[in-house]
Amino acid sequence: MSAPATPKGLRTRERLIEASGAVFARKGCAASGVADICAAAGLAVGGFYRYFASKEEIVAALTRELRDDLIRAVSALPQQKTAEAEALGIALAFFDRAGRRLDSFKAMREAEAGNEALARDFYGPLAEVFAGRLGRFTTGPRSSAHAWALLGSLYFYAVKFLVWEKGAVPAAASQAAARLCAGGISPKAFPWWEPALSGPTLARPAPGDTGATMLVAAEEVFGRCGYNGARVSEIAKKAGFAAGTFYLFFGSKQEALEKVVMRMRDSLVKKAAAYSAGSGSRVETEALAFRALFDFIKEHPYGYRIMREAEFADPALADAYYGYILRNYAAQLKKAARPGEFTIDDNELLALALMGMGHMLGMKRVLWGGFRGMSENELLKAVFEGIK
Repeated sequence: MSAPATPKGLRTRERLIEASGAVFARKGCAASGVADICAAAGLAVGGFYRYFASKEEIVAALTRELRDDLIRAVSALPQQKTAEAEALGIALAFFDRAGRRLDSFKAMREAEAGNEALARDFYGPLAEVFAGRLGRFTTGPRSSAHAWALLGSLYFYAVKFLVWEKGAVPAAASQAAARLCAGGISPKAFPWWEPALSGPTLARPAPGDTGATMLVAAEEVFGRCGYNGARVSEIAKKAGFAAGTFYLFFGSKQEALEKVVMRMRDSLVKKAAAYSAGSGSRVETEALAFRALFDFIKEHPYGYRIMREAEFADPALADAYYGYILRNYAAQLKKAARPGEFTIDDNELLALALMGMGHMLGMKRVLWGGFRGMSENELLKAVFEGIK
């Protein structure tokens, strides 16, 4: 819809956007309605439609305002003399704005799961601004690789400290993100591998394994329709069975979602272990873990949406997936990494940053066809080596 022309109309529109952020943060986007937003804004429901055609439109407006605020904050930073100082400034600005507009940040995270266009519209321009700032210190497409990797680190740090822990982002996280961006993941030589190297593919359910077939069907239906839109009958139909068969394996749709999430988690962990078996160093293990993640995303194209919606359907699932991986990841780094093998020594911050980098790079490269002109090796080499 067109923007209101009068100052009063603009103020009312902003009041609706602000109220929607608070409502979405409290109830979730899916569970909130136009009436909830209007009640929070102190307006009649009919007044909402003078400014927005639907709830989805106000979600998009909320997301754009957060994105534009982040872009303004980063764009206004003074230029720094080093890449690390530049990345640190970006990190501090990102965390400051995300913290100030935390309701909007939470709403964006939920909404982007089921709306790829919204996600592209949020992350793409933001990464371009990052790349422009970092491009003074590097050349060619590497600046884009560094920008998306930095965005991934900042995103995961913000989620952990601002959203899950409901606190502030520690200074150490900003410093870690900046050092990893400028100095790379490791000062060691990047472990180049042959492009023909391959790993295990997704195992399909064995003939007659009805439970596994039902899980595969549930993953696809949850991915296509979202948790709220998924129907038990459709899951059973996709699996090739009558609706009643569903309840032989799951007590409810919620239980099916939980089992899908656990199946995805275990599949990723096993794939990473298989890819890195026999690696010569912990750095090589991490490089191969990125490749495992990229292949995992190809096999589970709905994975991003399912995990995001699962988190909002049941917050405990976020810990069962991301928390589990983070704790084990940090423990493995503590056990296996040698002094000086990685750019930062804090195993938890390193593990979280690597997860964030993989998340964002995978989304951009695998799902959106990004980093054209860069091979997988070249992309990871840039991120592991840092800005040079």
